Amino acid sequence: MTETRSSTHRPDRRRSVRTLLDQTDDALRRGARPGAVVWPSGFRLLDSTLDGGLRSGELVLLGGSEGSGKTTLAVQMVRNAVAAGRSAVIFSFEHEAGTVVQRLLGLEAAYAAEASDQPVSQAGNVHAFRAVFEAEDPHRQGLAEALGHLPYGRAALTMMDAYAERLHIHEANSQTTIEEIASVVAMMSDEIGERPMVLVDYLQKVPRPGVQEDETTRVTIVTESLKDLAMEMECPVVAISAADRDSLGSGRRMRTHDLRGSSALAYEADVVLILSSKDNIVSREHLVYDLGAIKIYRRWSVITVEKNRHGSGSVELELQKDFEHGRFHPTMRIVSERLIEERVFTT
Repeated sequence: MTETRSSTHRPDRRRSVRTLLDQTDDALRRGARPGAVVWPSGFRLLDSTLDGGLRSGELVLLGGSEGSGKTTLAVQMVRNAVAAGRSAVIFSFEHEAGTVVQRLLGLEAAYAAEASDQPVSQAGNVHAFRAVFEAEDPHRQGLAEALGHLPYGRAALTMMDAYAERLHIHEANSQTTIEEIASVVAMMSDEIGERPMVLVDYLQKVPRPGVQEDETTRVTIVTESLKDLAMEMECPVVAISAADRDSLGSGRRMRTHDLRGSSALAYEADVVLILSSKDNIVSREHLVYDLGAIKIYRRWSVITVEKNRHGSGSVELELQKDFEHGRFHPTMRIVSERLIEERVFTT
């Protein structure tokens, strides 16, 4: 992948409709799947909206303001995919690999508590798992024993062991170019024998060293290249995107055009999800007669499906925050309140 899509040398990808029909017929006769492969996000309502989940060959943008939980949601979707038997790789420009693992342990502890019909509050949280990683073990008994002292700590480790070989974390830096991302994905595909789901956290940090260009040009090329990667490797690529702070004033909702850097973000993406804290975007009419409602809304986030090539767009879904355990509660619901910049109630 070089400068732009137009300048990249490609083999002839033409196929006649006859060839496509014959290939589909052959796949069906062999019991294979002729169409796109779907990776479930693990959130039933979101998967229903996306007609099953995240598709091979698609670029999914996840945008949101700082602190809205973008990484939390994306990592949880990756976790759900690998827990369902798929593979995935996370390119983390924001967090060390150990930090991601600690979040996953907190998430699994919460799931383990729910599976035991116990309150999630009783499970060890991310801070408790972090403390284990940062403390010395005077008895040198190892990780399982150390986590065994946390509520559902050993269960969390057991649940992670089930998919640990299929989930890879790449600590990205200023040298983690598009070319390196593509190389890692190809290598992982060869090692595991299947295409992985790819998470880039986050898009605006993917570098192009040695090139003099403004951010708009760089983001355009990176976005096009990630879309190319999704199509060529036949896997879904989820890219977290930062917001342009200057465009977000008081009383405004974040939209696709508020993502930082380039109009190519909206053009190239197959799916665009915008994550917002509900208290920031609910219409003020819901707060006039109940000042305590703001505390309730702060516990929830809203996912706006702004673009969806294979299903409904402009869908508003909400899910409850559980950031103490590095996750959102797994059950979503459709937003019933009026949101700012909306003319009608969502149903």
